[in-house]
This record gives sequence, C-alpha cells and structure tokens, in this order.
Amino acid sequence: MVSLTEKQATVLAYISRHIRRYGYAPSVREVAEATGRSQTAAHALISQLAKRGAIKHGKYSHRAIELL
Repeated sequence: MVSLTEKQATVLAYISRHIRRYGYAPSVREVAEATGRSQTAAHALISQLAKRGAIKHGKYSHRAIELL
C-alpha cells in the first residue's frame, strides 16, 4: 500500500475500528465527527484513501466503504 498522510491514517484507523466494532462502515458524518473534521474534509480524505487503494468507496450509499 502507498504511504498515507497522518490525516489519512487517522481516518483509516477510525473506519477500521468502526467496522470491527459494529460490523459495518461509518457514514461520512460519523467519520467527520469522530476525527474532528468537517463533512467535506472527511469526504475528501475518504476519496483520497480510495484513490490510494486503502479502501473501496461506493458513490451511492452512505456506508459503502470497504477495507482492502
């Protein structure tokens, strides 16, 4: 996997913890609240993680995030 920025690593760690705990991915709003970022920033970080191959992110579902 490509190296991640600190912000990206924080978001990825949160997504991973959420999936392990609840069995499904967090919404963008939950990622934003948990990491102290705006929803726009959280969405951008999720998109960056998808481009880097760390996750798979669907466009049409709020919880369509899969760890790769």
